Amino acid sequence: MTGLPDQARIAKRLEALWQIRLGPGGGADRPAFSSAEAEAMLLAAGWAREAGLEPGLDVHGNLWALPPKWTGGLVSSGSHLDTVPDGGRYDGALGTVLGLELADELREGTDAGARPALLVCVAEEAPRFRAGTIGSRLLAGTLAPGALTELRDAAGTSAAEAQARFREQLDELATLEPPLARLRAHVEIHVAQRRALRQIGVVTRVAAPRRFEIEVRGQAGHAGEVSMEDRHDALAAAAEIVLAIEVAARSEPPETVATVGSLAVAPGALSVIPSSARLGVDVRAISAPSLDRLEAAIRTAASDVASRRGVESGIRLLRAGDPTAMDAGLAQAALEAARHQGIAATETWSGAGHDAQHLAALAPTLLLFVPLEGGESHTPAEGADETDIAGAALVAREVLTALG
Repeated sequence: MTGLPDQARIAKRLEALWQIRLGPGGGADRPAFSSAEAEAMLLAAGWAREAGLEPGLDVHGNLWALPPKWTGGLVSSGSHLDTVPDGGRYDGALGTVLGLELADELREGTDAGARPALLVCVAEEAPRFRAGTIGSRLLAGTLAPGALTELRDAAGTSAAEAQARFREQLDELATLEPPLARLRAHVEIHVAQRRALRQIGVVTRVAAPRRFEIEVRGQAGHAGEVSMEDRHDALAAAAEIVLAIEVAARSEPPETVATVGSLAVAPGALSVIPSSARLGVDVRAISAPSLDRLEAAIRTAASDVASRRGVESGIRLLRAGDPTAMDAGLAQAALEAARHQGIAATETWSGAGHDAQHLAALAPTLLLFVPLEGGESHTPAEGADETDIAGAALVAREVLTALG
């Protein structure tokens, strides 16, 4: 590999972001639209100025850094700077820091004269408002600004209120119009979140989540006085539905998964038969037909179990989506660039959501994965090898250089 990026500068910047706020477990703690995320954005804005760019915010709170007095084509790179609670050093931060490296190295422009830009999307992580990729979805128009008033954190603060405070903390940055019409391509580099990936991953498809709430309604009763044959136990029915969801997911391709991640039971007393149970279900697939089949299987299972057990069930769709195909031309160019550089790379897919899947609706977009070192993602133990980091940066640079 030739022309390696500045590893010392990359490590120093990742450490500076890491130290902004640490969680109780020692991990990075920069929630969406928080003061810690705002501080990280200001750090990135300062580094962008060092790379010869002018930083500013769009109306949604996304950070752009653009070449001054330039009205021609742009090739952008970047990721996000917010984290899950007690998150990792590399998730989001790595793609942003490498975006700055690419902007610095491509100051003279691409072969066809486009100039580099930085794009850091706000509020990518879902835990605070139970909704992720907020900044990129707002930018792509797939999330309405008005919807932010309905998204609330555990303290009752709406995403709209948090967004307004976030922007106030960044009032030193100018407000700008997103230069979408000039955007020729976007590259996001992200640490992989799959242990099996052992080389640079060139993502061709990103899975779409479909999220549901299943409510099962039975009949409460005294645990000691209602016979087993006379029970209409909502939790017992919900348990069957959970297992049926697992069976249905296992019958699909291995890239298709289903998770029941939350369960709320009422009345929730040890000696009372549950009268209701609510399940939170997350389904993901890179194949739309597989996603449709699994959704149909879940609906059928809930109905069948409810009928057989004498309870009622209802399913509410919380979020719909279809898998996203990344730009085939950029993916092929990345694989060829890796071969040219002598870097091990492979075509892959993503089960996790990323800003890149939404930005793909605005411009040709490339998503590159840096292999996960140590097997843990979204934790303080998250790791990535310097050689792999450099390899991803070199692949991205070669792809962007050839664009115009």
